Amino acid sequence: MSTRGFPAVTSSVADVRDSQPSRQLGRKLAFMAVATLGAAAAFANAAVNITHTRAPHLALAIDPDDPVALVRNAELGRASAGAGDPSGASLLAIAQRSVARLPLNGPALRLYGLSSATSADLEATREQMRVSDMMERRDLGAQLWLIENAVEENDISRALRHYDRALRVDEASRALLYPALTNAMNSALIRERFAPYLRNTPPWLASFLRFAVSTTRQPVALARLARENGGWPQGAAFSSLDTELLARLTTNGDFEEAAEHFRGIEEADPSILTRLRLTDASTDWRWAPISWQPFQTDGIETFVLAGPQGGNTVEIEAQVEAGFKGAVARKFLALKPGHYRVSARMRAEDHTRQDTVRWTMECLAKEADEQATNKFTLMRETLALTEALDLSAAFEVPQDCTVQRLLISIETLVTTRYVSLVLERAEVEPIAPVGL
Repeated sequence: MSTRGFPAVTSSVADVRDSQPSRQLGRKLAFMAVATLGAAAAFANAAVNITHTRAPHLALAIDPDDPVALVRNAELGRASAGAGDPSGASLLAIAQRSVARLPLNGPALRLYGLSSATSADLEATREQMRVSDMMERRDLGAQLWLIENAVEENDISRALRHYDRALRVDEASRALLYPALTNAMNSALIRERFAPYLRNTPPWLASFLRFAVSTTRQPVALARLARENGGWPQGAAFSSLDTELLARLTTNGDFEEAAEHFRGIEEADPSILTRLRLTDASTDWRWAPISWQPFQTDGIETFVLAGPQGGNTVEIEAQVEAGFKGAVARKFLALKPGHYRVSARMRAEDHTRQDTVRWTMECLAKEADEQATNKFTLMRETLALTEALDLSAAFEVPQDCTVQRLLISIETLVTTRYVSLVLERAEVEPIAPVGL
């Protein structure tokens, strides 16, 4: 048998063996190239996703057709250049490019709406914004446009619905929408339409109500909102609203509304408005100044302490640096017209004959223009401090006086000591109605 073919066969096998590492290296290089390209693409995609909202011009430098960046960049350009630039045709072209890349695209449809608005095509704008809202309720721009459109059409329920959606979309919108919504509460119709949100307590409600109470120039509107809906919602997030609102109402001079709001607070004792008795309830700091309000001022510190009889009785004690004078405590009342007598028992320590305590009862009422408070004195009694002193004074509440304020103040002689004044008990009792 001839063997002349063996060398050729042997050479072929060797070539095959020699070529295998080359092919393996080629496959590795190809895989590495694909992986590198994939990583680069992933990085580019991540970069686009990170920047297409905050820095759309950077995202478009990476991907000129990114649908989100196209819309966002157009919006920023329009905001910086004015409502008339870019033109409606330009906005339409950008929106079309965005929709071509991402058909289910709420922001792009909003951009369609803006392009229609620049052409005064209000019906087309409204429809495109409505579709944008249906497709993507997280589009804040569409919600803001829809709010404005609903307000223009006097559709309060629809406006509030878009307020709700906008406030859920982006917390940053609260700086814009909270003040507008606070002012809107002056309208009885808006308060009526707002009632479902008090019942359903959306996630922004507690934050809004705290903002409204602390900033409103018309606290009466918020007091009526609470009263018309049986009070604020239950829960810790709403627990301080009554306290803050009472303070706002009295500071604003809305004394009758403060009294009316207090009567509607479920936890509060309405008899506090007609009595001076010193108890835990009548000195509850949450209802001040309808309840007793101790003052902390320069040289005067006032405290509520447990009474010696125990139970729910208390005393009000003031420590006064000698030479200082000022308010010790105050309380608001809502006595009906008639004749009354105030009685009180006090004691004092480390005093001189020149140190005095004064009880003043004033009538408080808003003037007809509701811009100023009409005050006039019903009673003023001044007593020299002694170890034990009693007050008994009569006064009359006239027909036009619905809210009264009692103020206890002290005046001390300049010496190197502290004066102690303790209010042990107090009461106001009717003597007879007016005219008898």
